[in-house]
Amino acid sequence: MVTRRIFVAGGAGALAAASPALARQDSFGSLGLHRGRATVPVLLNGEGPFQFMVDTAANASVISDDLLLRLQLTSLGMIGMHTLVGREVVPTVRMNRMQSGTLDARDVRLAVGSRLAMGGLDGLLGCDLLIDGKVILNFRGAGSARIGRSAMPPRGFHAGHTPGIPLVVAGERRFGNLLMVPAMTGRTPAVAIVDSGAEGTILNRAAARAGAATPLMPRDGQDVRRIESPTGEVTTGQAMLLPSLGLAGFSVFNLAVAVGDFHSFRIWDLEDRPAMLIGLDVLRLFKAVHIDLRRSELSLHV
Repeated sequence: MVTRRIFVAGGAGALAAASPALARQDSFGSLGLHRGRATVPVLLNGEGPFQFMVDTAANASVISDDLLLRLQLTSLGMIGMHTLVGREVVPTVRMNRMQSGTLDARDVRLAVGSRLAMGGLDGLLGCDLLIDGKVILNFRGAGSARIGRSAMPPRGFHAGHTPGIPLVVAGERRFGNLLMVPAMTGRTPAVAIVDSGAEGTILNRAAARAGAATPLMPRDGQDVRRIESPTGEVTTGQAMLLPSLGLAGFSVFNLAVAVGDFHSFRIWDLEDRPAMLIGLDVLRLFKAVHIDLRRSELSLHV
């Protein structure tokens, strides 16, 4: 099982395309979500709603350990769980039913994590539960997130940056059903995992070198970024500034990122190939983002 971590990032830069540049984004706010994390209400065995982060870069879904007694959950033993931090052995429990939006899952196995490590949330939904649906992130106004049904692209769709028509990027499912899409770091092609659970974008060192990233001293004076697994295990990444990141014909300039030799890149055999996890700092530059895991498509609404 592979799951993820919490990452607190600096701001994104400007997003530009062949059409006029969009507004500069200098900081990452809450967007009406939960401390900048995309969350949805979830019913657990008919109780709730509970607040779960939607995490498209996690293979395993996680529940906070303080809910086990309240919900009288049955233990299913220990498993090995991979995160950016490393391999961890964690307990698991059985959930009879989980419901959110169009998601209605029965007899679910959940890893057990820490509420504090998950930013005070009740848990996270990973690709094990999201794989047949679509994550819809709306960044207009207060912002919202929900789980919908996988669907065909809208009629009249065509390539290019046409106002009112979303740009649909064909990806593929890799590394345990995570959505991988093409990206560029500088002028070099890179592997990009779409990561709705990360506040900021994370690079391996190969991507940082290819993109000519430089050390960054953020406003808080810390040149490292704390990265925490759902159980509370911690590692750090170096704060760096990436001059240019390309995604679907758009370019994001002067992007603050975290860079390091993280465990997930090693188990994906991506240590020597430019690779990244694209977080909400980039995704929120669009009006809305649809992550269709069933169809392996990323829809960007400008």
